[in-house]
Amino acid sequence: MKLLVCDDDISTIDVIQSQLDCKELGISKILRAYNGIMAREVIDKENPELILCDIGMPLSNGIDVLKYVYEKNPDIEFSFLTCYETFEYAQIAIKYGVTSYLTKPFDLEEVKVCIQKMIANVKKKKNETVIREQSQYDMLMSSVFRQASDGLLGNNREMVDAGLRFNGVDFTADSKWRIVFSCADMTDAIRKTWSKDLLLFTASRIHDEAILGYIGSAYTVVNSDERFVWSTCFVRGETDDETLKTKCEQLVEFGGKYMSLEPVVLISEPFEFYKASDVVANLYDQMRKLRYYGGKVFFENEEPNLEQQSNAMNENQILWYLKKHDEEGYKEYLRSLLDSQKSNADSLDHFRKELVNVFVTYFRDNGMSSNNIFMDEKIIKLDEKAVTSKTAMMDYAIGLFEMQQNKLRELTDSEDIIARAKRFIDENYHENIDRNDVAAVAFVTPNYLSKLFKNSMNMNLREYINQLRVEEAKRLLLSTSMSVSEIASYVGYFNISYFSTIFHKIVGVSPFDWRNER
Repeated sequence: MKLLVCDDDISTIDVIQSQLDCKELGISKILRAYNGIMAREVIDKENPELILCDIGMPLSNGIDVLKYVYEKNPDIEFSFLTCYETFEYAQIAIKYGVTSYLTKPFDLEEVKVCIQKMIANVKKKKNETVIREQSQYDMLMSSVFRQASDGLLGNNREMVDAGLRFNGVDFTADSKWRIVFSCADMTDAIRKTWSKDLLLFTASRIHDEAILGYIGSAYTVVNSDERFVWSTCFVRGETDDETLKTKCEQLVEFGGKYMSLEPVVLISEPFEFYKASDVVANLYDQMRKLRYYGGKVFFENEEPNLEQQSNAMNENQILWYLKKHDEEGYKEYLRSLLDSQKSNADSLDHFRKELVNVFVTYFRDNGMSSNNIFMDEKIIKLDEKAVTSKTAMMDYAIGLFEMQQNKLRELTDSEDIIARAKRFIDENYHENIDRNDVAAVAFVTPNYLSKLFKNSMNMNLREYINQLRVEEAKRLLLSTSMSVSEIASYVGYFNISYFSTIFHKIVGVSPFDWRNER
């Protein structure tokens, strides 16, 4: 770091320059100036990080230098070393954030402490800047990858290129990528006190770190349904299969060790970035067949060698028993299946996962939230023992059936569901909410809520949320001096361009024009 000492008393500068141990302090160069005008010239030329300045100097005093530094670069650390002890100067020093106010005659040890304090402040500011810049970069890249995954950038080369240029990223639509796509059952992690939000955030961080060695969450897009977390990690270039597989195995290890997750991982073939949405869709389809084989790593288009279970569970048969409320038929059927199963934990765990999947399907198809069952205290206790024996597994299966029947009787009618959904949206539309959040509050599945809401309100959930946000934005445009960008963020849009597009679509003019016309 460079230190500028500015004083019309040359001997003061000589003492500081000769007596300070620059190497110990980490100072690369001590600069000299004898008045305020000379100080400004040195600042412009050398850009020092630290300034130690007298107040009373000819031509231009230390207060002028302080104000100049404050306007040019407020991150420069500034301290006074002066004969003046007036309250007025002390007030100015406080106003402009001066680090220290030392008076002459000075103690060299005090000067050293002052400089150490300034250096510490510079390092802190630099760290904060790095963190802030990385956070902004992570948000930008995460947004780009999410848009690409969801098809919002389009799926042809020209459209995607235009979107990438608009976002200012450093790659093109033709650049080569691969995707590490994973799916993990969240049930055990949430049972062990993980909150869903923290789980999703940690999943994105661990993917970036394990696969890319990147300390952040820029390259991984995370989604979830009621039971599974789905992670899409974008990997630059044509990384070879063996390297990528080794990293994915490490990802699986991290998931089990730190998060109580046992992800299944699917590695894509290399592709051009503009094809991302198609690749993601294909990976989703393939993963649905693999998601119960936790801890395994597969390659896209690979024919997986999965261990087949004898007397495989017939999902339609169990759904029929649930629909007919036939508990005896349900128990008889499952006992016959269990009799043919091995008694080891792995075999029973696979049986448990298949059974749970049937119940998730049943609840989804009937517009109910499966969380009502799987987070029930009684079911949790039965689940913990389920893989210890066939008897315990049967107790778990019967518990699921009984709980399902009870919850079915308690299912509220559609008017109550819509009322709960609207109330939640009305209170939280300015937050980053989606249909999964609304469905959780209404105790139904997202797909069922979407259909019900559309039929009842003659608009979909997103249209309803957008209308509320735009109405609030119109009120703020009229009644406050907030900028359009601030208003966009306040009502729940973190991209001003997207906000302007939605506003124009609903109102007919841009938010800028709407404000100016009123």
